[in-house]
Amino acid sequence: MQLLWLSLAIASTVAYHVVLKLTPADANPLLSLLLTYGSVALLFGGALLLSPGEFAWRDEVRHLNWTAIALALAIIGLDLGFILLYRTGFEVSLGALVTQTAAAMLLVGIGVLIFSEKISLANAAGIVLCVAGLWLVNRR
Repeated sequence: MQLLWLSLAIASTVAYHVVLKLTPADANPLLSLLLTYGSVALLFGGALLLSPGEFAWRDEVRHLNWTAIALALAIIGLDLGFILLYRTGFEVSLGALVTQTAAAMLLVGIGVLIFSEKISLANAAGIVLCVAGLWLVNRR
């Protein structure tokens, strides 16, 4: 099952970057994203209504916290950042590579400092390779 979800994440990431790159340059990015988020809200609302079992709004809402709003802010930054990055002419072939590698490097530090994760020697070697790769792909 994990492979299925990994495949979904990879395919969706590819589609995400291709669609953002193909979004018309003269389209207002805020209006485009408003339509996107409105569509997503409708789709999730429909999925929630059609999902099996009973749904108790009060009980379910009590399980939510600040993370739902924080994720919304992160998604807004992600979508707006990429759509504007691609409009400046950044190559779609490098957009995800550069940002995901840089984000992964930051997440290594966060994982170690905040979540007490451990880094093995193999992990450290991978980190060095990622940093070297970032340097190589950004050389012009």
